[in-house]
Amino acid sequence: MDFAYGILGQTAVRMHGKMNEQWGQRQTRNILGILLTRPGQRFSQDSLISWLWDDDLPGNPQEALYKAVHRLREALSEAQVPVAVPRSGDGYLAELDESLVDVAAFREIMRNAHSAERSGDHETAYESAAAALSLWRDEPLAELRTERAAQWREDKIKSMLLPAREFLTSQLLALGRPDEAAGALQELDPGHAGRLAFVKLQIQVYYALGQSRQALAHYLDAHRRFRDAADDTANALLRAFHDEIRDRYENPVSPPAAAPVRRATPPSHPLPRDLRGFISRADALETLDEWLRPGSPTRWPAVVLSGPPGIGKTSLAVHWAHRAADWFPDGTIYLDLHGFGPAPRLEPSDIVDRLLQELGYPVDHVVDATARAAVLRRQLADRSVLVLLDDAENSDHVDQLLNVLSECTVIVTSRRRLGALTRRHELAALSLNRLDDHDSLELFVRRLNGRGEREPGAARRIAHLCDGLPLALTLIAESAARRPGLSLSTMLEQLRDPEMLLSIGDDGDDQSLRAAFSSSYHLLEPPSQAVFRLFGHHPGAEIHVDTLLSAAGRPAAETRRALETLVALHLIDQPGDTDRYRIVSIFHRYAQTLSTQDYDPRPLRRLLSHYCTTADNAHRMAHPHRDRPPRLAPEPDIRPTRFETPAAAHRWFLRERTNLTALAALAEQHQLFDYACTLPHLMHDTFVVYGFYDEMTTGLAIAARAARANHDSHAEGSTLNDLGELHLTLSNHEAAEKALARALELATDDASPIAKLTITINLARLHRLTGRPAEAIALFRRCITHAQRNRDLVREAKAEQYLGETLAELDQYERALPHYHRALHLRALTGDVSGQAATCITLAELHLGQEEFAVAHRHCQLAQAQITGDLTAGMRLRTVQARLAAAERDDRAALRLSQEAVELAERAHNATGQARALEAFAEILYARGNREDAVDAWTRAAAFYRGRGKDAKAARVEERLAAARDPHPIPQARDGESDGESTVAMPSPRRSVARRD
Repeated sequence: MDFAYGILGQTAVRMHGKMNEQWGQRQTRNILGILLTRPGQRFSQDSLISWLWDDDLPGNPQEALYKAVHRLREALSEAQVPVAVPRSGDGYLAELDESLVDVAAFREIMRNAHSAERSGDHETAYESAAAALSLWRDEPLAELRTERAAQWREDKIKSMLLPAREFLTSQLLALGRPDEAAGALQELDPGHAGRLAFVKLQIQVYYALGQSRQALAHYLDAHRRFRDAADDTANALLRAFHDEIRDRYENPVSPPAAAPVRRATPPSHPLPRDLRGFISRADALETLDEWLRPGSPTRWPAVVLSGPPGIGKTSLAVHWAHRAADWFPDGTIYLDLHGFGPAPRLEPSDIVDRLLQELGYPVDHVVDATARAAVLRRQLADRSVLVLLDDAENSDHVDQLLNVLSECTVIVTSRRRLGALTRRHELAALSLNRLDDHDSLELFVRRLNGRGEREPGAARRIAHLCDGLPLALTLIAESAARRPGLSLSTMLEQLRDPEMLLSIGDDGDDQSLRAAFSSSYHLLEPPSQAVFRLFGHHPGAEIHVDTLLSAAGRPAAETRRALETLVALHLIDQPGDTDRYRIVSIFHRYAQTLSTQDYDPRPLRRLLSHYCTTADNAHRMAHPHRDRPPRLAPEPDIRPTRFETPAAAHRWFLRERTNLTALAALAEQHQLFDYACTLPHLMHDTFVVYGFYDEMTTGLAIAARAARANHDSHAEGSTLNDLGELHLTLSNHEAAEKALARALELATDDASPIAKLTITINLARLHRLTGRPAEAIALFRRCITHAQRNRDLVREAKAEQYLGETLAELDQYERALPHYHRALHLRALTGDVSGQAATCITLAELHLGQEEFAVAHRHCQLAQAQITGDLTAGMRLRTVQARLAAAERDDRAALRLSQEAVELAERAHNATGQARALEAFAEILYARGNREDAVDAWTRAAAFYRGRGKDAKAARVEERLAAARDPHPIPQARDGESDGESTVAMPSPRRSVARRD
């Protein structure tokens, strides 16, 4: 049945003969998906808005909806089957025959399936159900994550998907294919597998497979769950079903006895020799004991042992087989299937013939391959034989063999996880992890024959470089043994080159790391190869799925399938978050060498475009009133992340911190100067809040060089201004003056009044911080005049604020007040909410210092009204409120507020804020006579100040600590700085007038 629109997954439209999920914008796709849940029926505006946004509404939802519908109509112009989206009353509808939507197609196919079942045609019924289920590409309306969508989605899963899965499984049982039925049940979501219908099917599957013990265990487990849930009806139905199905399978008709077969000696495929001094893997060996030991209550007929190339799968399997040889008196068979690598793959039919020949059976007497397999199965029946099938390429490679070897104990090793095989045959699966640093070093040193003891430091670092991969450790140790004159320290430096590391062991016998990794890489389909190479372009080991989808430049479904393939091959993994992927360092180096061969600049450009556009989105959300560089035009088809809250934007910056810094350097290296210049500026504000000054110093230096190389004097001047500000914060006054002076030269040459004003404000700050208040005051006044002339309210407000702070530091409070009030007025005009809060907090501090408590309270209330989720501002406000409560002798409130300030500073990860909050907390504790806790708080405050390079403040706190240990009271000291004001490009240190000598 043909359909043109799909909502069983991401909303899709048939375009140019194919279903396209990547048409239009996400909001556009979501609106069409909603309308297609009821084709031809009207949705009111209110209904559509609730479907689209829950309570997180845009500023004008009706206007946003109107624009989105307009975009939808434009996007549908390329649809193969047109659909009109007219306005209807106060809403919209999709004028479309419902038969053209995949939901209707699904229902029609399932009706045919049920009809076939009623006529006794179970094969057609099964095939129809499978065809219907194939229409489910993902969760229905997969991109729409609102409550209304979730309710509709859950209804469709319960009323359509689950009954179809139940029907398909029942048809497989009717066809006598319980192994496939077991596989179908394995695909169920764990949350659905406990439903009564699927519990009954699972019990029937176990009995059909002759696994009565598992059937009984599954029944008892479900019985307990239904009993605990007080579901007596389900329990009664389950009990009746179990009794009936058990009786049906309890006394099966015995098959005719087979003719006696001569008992032959087991085939002569001996195990490879056991490795001398096998290291670690105690847990894995114990697990294999439990799963494969004859008579074990947790015994499995076979185990799949998987892991990446070089992880030691074969070594472990062979070592365990040697240990367990006594458990299998009829022998052990080892077969290298050559699933990966240059040798021809050993096919199942070849293995059957070879084993029959070695058993002495005349193979030529049986022409049919299926009959030969049956003969081999009989030959191995009633024997206690262990079979090790090493290096299987995929599930199909060994599927037939497991049927033949069903009476044997089997270990299958593979680089793939072989999920289909484990589900189909109900096998146990064990994935090998990398060795930890301790076991890696032990293995490496043992292979070095004593050299590791002479250079323990180098040996430890080389072992760490190998990422817990036994093959790498062994190859490097063997190379070191062949070159006794080469020190391990020199070898370590050589191995830092990825090419050298990957070439270790390359003696012409295809035993190098590169050969091992390449045998997996070259089996990949081209899309999977391309996605693996993307990890080589990315500087960090961990990548968000949206980043990969952007950088791949391919359809999302194709990229996701490629990622699943790479995970199945253990070339990458998922660290716990389903939206992130990680590559271990040694595979990362291999991917980097691939990405440099036949270099294609497009993936790196898409990667940088994704990060740059996402960083721009994050900056707009986290710092809406801060300056940012012009937005670069995004590369086609990237999928940048968008953010709903400032906190989410901050979290993204912090999580991607190392990647962002490295990407700026990578962009400069590849002469992509626009990205190299833009990224550090977008990172700047969040990194400064969290104290990542080293990254910002490096990043801004890169940005300045990139701007210079790009002949962009405006960007270079802006960057040098930001770098100068950063040096001001770090008290690197000489470096700050040098950067700001050069920035001013460039701004003067460009005749840019805004740039000159910005830089001059920071030069005035430099005068203030270096003890030249008169020069600072004169320069701030000049800046105010220039800002007024240019009608630049933002910079006028900053200059007014700074001037007020400079005067307050000179105890000229009356002269400072008008400038604070002017700054507050200007910020109200520009809508700078965070700036208003900062000024109100500063005014509260000033009036607190003047013991004007009522006025201080009023400014605290005004600041509180302006703070919306800004943890740093909240921390500063609580600190001032705590001191205000202490001044009013309200010790209980002072203690509570100071504790809140410390907690907010910790949540904001603001080290300087934590130091100031702890300092205030300590003062209040000490005033209440709690000397011990006060000393602890002062100690922590001093450590934070030291960590942020504020040695003078740390020394002052340490003096107070020393004084706290004698009986004399501690006088209050002037802070000398405050944190409230946002500067032109970053927060600057402030001086508090609340604490005076």
